Amino acid sequence: MIGAGLTVGSACGSGDEALTDRSVTDGVEHILFRGSDVPLGWKFDTDLEITPASSAGIAPHAVQPWEVGADRDGRVYLLDPPAGKIIVFGRSGRVVGDMGRSGAPGELIDPVALAISDEGAVAAYDDEVRGIVLWGASGEKPRVEPLEPVFWGPDLGLASWGVLFPTLSPGAARGETVQLVAVAATRTGILAELARSTVTASFPECGLVDVPVEPIFEPRIVWGLGKDVVAVTAGPRYEIAIFRRGVLERTIARDIAPLPASRELALSEAGDGVTLGAPVACRVSPEALVDRRGFEATIPVISGLAVAPDGTIWTTRGGLGDEGASRIDVFAASGEYLGTLPPGSPSPVAFAGGATDYRVVSIRSEEAGGDAIVIHRIVRPSARPANQ
Repeated sequence: MIGAGLTVGSACGSGDEALTDRSVTDGVEHILFRGSDVPLGWKFDTDLEITPASSAGIAPHAVQPWEVGADRDGRVYLLDPPAGKIIVFGRSGRVVGDMGRSGAPGELIDPVALAISDEGAVAAYDDEVRGIVLWGASGEKPRVEPLEPVFWGPDLGLASWGVLFPTLSPGAARGETVQLVAVAATRTGILAELARSTVTASFPECGLVDVPVEPIFEPRIVWGLGKDVVAVTAGPRYEIAIFRRGVLERTIARDIAPLPASRELALSEAGDGVTLGAPVACRVSPEALVDRRGFEATIPVISGLAVAPDGTIWTTRGGLGDEGASRIDVFAASGEYLGTLPPGSPSPVAFAGGATDYRVVSIRSEEAGGDAIVIHRIVRPSARPANQ
């Protein structure tokens, strides 16, 4: 181990001190931040709200993070799976075009995930063709590129140097082991791997017997992509691996332990239960879900990762139990802990704009049904709007 030691540094913009362990092993930097949260006083002003039902004529529904993207020119993209198309919104929130509609070049049949590259290329994974439909950044004719290995999803990432997505490891039983892979022109690299603890459950009221399900709070591969950088975690602990063009560059950790799980928290996670549609349509109560699926002993600390155009890494954690509302830690591109955003700050699903002018894109549930896409401007304590 080279350069191991304990250093003391302050989180940017706070004045509070945080202990930092740094070491380097085989060219990979390892950073561990100790201590409590350091407040990061950024605020967020709502610049724009896009309600797909009214703006684009889409039936109200729950918008998923993997259905939303944005580019460095500030455009926002929304995948509409039932309609088989991608809707493009300009900086004003108005519809400025669409892609993949029936009869158009690059027609989408069964799209399930969307990705936008830093250069402005657009890709959608289509289950029907078992590959991605790709629109180049220069406006070239869309083409279909088969994916190998098989797309497991639900997330899709697109960069100039490769395509990223979760897949099942070769020869694994369904749901047993999942890998995050980066598929480049000449090779495929594995960035993370996670063994799954699938159990069987029966829902006789729905006509389902001995179906594979995942325990509540089972860890999953959480990752974010921004240009050349991938941030990924695969497990319950606060440990993030940072890759640059598929090569491990550093790891970032905080000494925040996973929260012990309980039946009460599992019921909270189950929400209102779930509606199953086959072979018999029925409603499964939260209590039945918890009883039949079971739950893990701990709750993973990290629930979301995003890499901003300036290389900062946004880490969403908490949201259950003692922590209450979810919290977002922000790390500089160099790995330094900048601090933790105020409670209620938007959790990013994308960033619209370039490195010096980006805005945060988030999803908000609407009381009337369906979701809205909200674009936020960052305001920093300097009184000058950040990235504007």
